[in-house]
Amino acid sequence: MHPHQQNKPQDILCDCSGTTKTKIRQLIQQGSDTLDKISRATGACSGCGACDYELMQFLTAEQTRLSQPPQDAS
Repeated sequence: MHPHQQNKPQDILCDCSGTTKTKIRQLIQQGSDTLDKISRATGACSGCGACDYELMQFLTAEQTRLSQPPQDAS
């Protein structure tokens, strides 16, 4: 992402650290498979804690999505 590009509000998952869904997807694809690993890499869930549940839900959904075989576009 270009440093001057603004994140869309709906992409931000953690307001305290500014962590985005896009960043979390990248980390998951690179092997970060736990809330702790994502938190250490981004600072998410280390502030007020308001994003803990949403981040865990997002992590689970992304892991499920990535474990599914690609759908045929026919």
